Amino acid sequence: MEGSVSAAVTDFDAILRLLEGKEKSKVGASFRARCRELPSLMEDAGFISALSFCYAKATKNIYKEIRENIKNNKSISEKDDTNKKGYGIYLYMVLKRLKELGLIQEDALDNPIEALKELEYKWRAASKLLMPYLAQLKRLSEAIFEAEGEES
Repeated sequence: MEGSVSAAVTDFDAILRLLEGKEKSKVGASFRARCRELPSLMEDAGFISALSFCYAKATKNIYKEIRENIKNNKSISEKDDTNKKGYGIYLYMVLKRLKELGLIQEDALDNPIEALKELEYKWRAASKLLMPYLAQLKRLSEAIFEAEGEES
């Protein structure tokens, strides 16, 4: 459990450094909303269904852009598709953590469909192991980012 909290803090810090708008980031606000809603969707609709939904909302191209930006430590633009980018960041963080836990292969980060196929028989363990990480991401995103639509 402690490893998940530490991993979430490290990953959140990395994302925060890449967001152009930092605390005022629209992408950050979208990520905050995803951190709040997707764990419940995982419980209600199912783990794989929730990840599929997240991928659909992000779209293949935005997910690829986010993945490349994070891998190359390149800033994430606030221009265009900020909502999709929030979904893309969330999905990438989930898949990255699942890879670190040994539940999916490295190349599944490049192809979420492969990750979903790998999780077919591991989703219960994946869901249980992932929840402390997701809870910590939620707490950090609520502390830093404004809610979608809020202006200070």
